[in-house]
Amino acid sequence: MRLRYLSFFFGVLGFALLVGGLAMWSIPVALSVAGVSLLLYAWLLDKAAAALIAKSEPTR
Repeated sequence: MRLRYLSFFFGVLGFALLVGGLAMWSIPVALSVAGVSLLLYAWLLDKAAAALIAKSEPTR
């Protein structure tokens, strides 16, 4: 369980550093990368949730 929290923390930290670094160069690029990254993360979470649901449902 602790590894899950550490993974989430470092993922958020990496995301913030990436967007912050890009914002120093160009704010529109940073916002675009942030939006695409959040969409990909939402897609990944959706796949993980679907896998958990499929795993918990009994097969017929």
